[in-house]
Amino acid sequence: MRKLFMLLAGLLVVSFVLSACVAPAAPAPAAPAEAPAVEEPAEEDAAPVEEAEKRVLIVAQGEGVESWDPPAGWDSASEWIEMNVYDCLVYPDRDTGEMVGWLAESWEALSDTLWQINLREGVKFHNGDDFTAEDAKYSIDRILNGSKEEFIVYDQWSFVKEARIIDDYTLEIETTKPDPAFLSELSGTGCGVVSKDYVEEVGNDGLANFGIGTGPFKVVDYDRESFVRLAANEDWWGGKPEIDELIFRVIPEPSTRVAELLSGGVNLTTGVLPQDWERIEADPNLKVQQFLTDRVYGLTIAHEPPPGVDAVATSNPDIRAAIDYAVDRQELIDLAGGFGVPTLTRLTPPIPCNDAVDPPLYNVNPYDPEKAKEYLEKAGYPDVEGGPEIVLHGTFGQYIAQKEIAETIAAMLEEVGFEVKLDIREFSTFRETVYQGNNEELMLQSLGNFTTDPWLYILNYDSRFGERIPTRGRFSNPEIDELAAQANTAMDPDERCSILNEFAHTVAEFRPTIELFQMSDALGMSSNIEWIPPADGNLMMVNVGYND
Repeated sequence: MRKLFMLLAGLLVVSFVLSACVAPAAPAPAAPAEAPAVEEPAEEDAAPVEEAEKRVLIVAQGEGVESWDPPAGWDSASEWIEMNVYDCLVYPDRDTGEMVGWLAESWEALSDTLWQINLREGVKFHNGDDFTAEDAKYSIDRILNGSKEEFIVYDQWSFVKEARIIDDYTLEIETTKPDPAFLSELSGTGCGVVSKDYVEEVGNDGLANFGIGTGPFKVVDYDRESFVRLAANEDWWGGKPEIDELIFRVIPEPSTRVAELLSGGVNLTTGVLPQDWERIEADPNLKVQQFLTDRVYGLTIAHEPPPGVDAVATSNPDIRAAIDYAVDRQELIDLAGGFGVPTLTRLTPPIPCNDAVDPPLYNVNPYDPEKAKEYLEKAGYPDVEGGPEIVLHGTFGQYIAQKEIAETIAAMLEEVGFEVKLDIREFSTFRETVYQGNNEELMLQSLGNFTTDPWLYILNYDSRFGERIPTRGRFSNPEIDELAAQANTAMDPDERCSILNEFAHTVAEFRPTIELFQMSDALGMSSNIEWIPPADGNLMMVNVGYND
């Protein structure tokens, strides 16, 4: 019955795409609040690109930019836009994934807790300000001296004890503990370096409304609800991008994004559903680029009820086990196009230590509906008429088949005896409500990793980490917390991998979340674009090329 349901759903989606009207072009923007003048090159130095030769890349995605302040936001869609404007001190190479210097030319570990960062000279912010160690220190200090309310990454940056200026282009960073993940953490969310003078002039609100960075693209204008227009930074330290103008259009519905791609309204679109691949590739001017991401689809589980709710069924470990065995991960992968890997862990390739997990938790599908029913009976069901009632929250528009996956999971759970209330919300509403501490029992979400180190994987299960994780899953496990502390300070790589083996199995048994599969994604794009998306999916377009 479920297979038939999904087939009919797919036919309805295709029918909708064929009948959808093409969205109008982005409206003329209103000037952003207090938008500063961006310094233009002197007339004699300018080399304007002829209009006919200008490379314009128009990207469609489900959401726009939430804030231009790097540490203030967490959602991927906003970060993908924002990181075209900013540089971090270090960052994973866009082609290889290796950790490389960006605003830092080199670095040296002076001890287990002290690092010297040698900065790049001659770099300017988009408004003409010179970049120095003062800006690098200020960008870190404003997070450390801020609060959780100001900066969502406040807890994430607690690895830094102090940043000290040695000279204009040398910075020392002292960590709070021996830190094997230092360089990877330094490239974490919120790492974009801001101009001290600019932020002190316009304040945090001014920065949130108009970003000034040192990155490969400059903000020209934008509307949070509909578009962002960026121009190439011809003086970028890494060399001028091949794209002259980069435009992001906000189109929440995947089928409408595809319609715009087919009509020529955009050059690249995210989250293309499998039923649209053939239509796109039938056009000789278009192609589908599929890739395995570093993201894992999973069910975040409420271990305690949210405010105003007396109890949740998922606080019972047998209920959590029943959910785990009820879900056929391979069917979900097939729904997303057949390209993905079932997993019981977020410690997936190519993250270091993923191959130390023994017995393996990756490429494992424990689907067993009879065992799921046994766990329900052990938990006191089906003696209770109708089975346990649970709420499953989901969203759509950002990644492949989000809504369809949530609907299929609900059907799987109902087949073994659950009563499921399915709550699907548009992504911005989902993020502002369910995602911010209002997960009633189950929340389907896709979480990314850092491929250069397991630190973000560890962080997501350490209940002592600020307040971010408890607000979503509301769990605590002293054994997991202790193993997290050991893994976060073990400087010997082999010892650290051994700890992470135990950590991964403890997490999988406790089920603070139920991981489902390492996800693929698919982009539709013009065939003359040369670009292989990185595993993090970040739409940082500095390495885009053309074959015509």
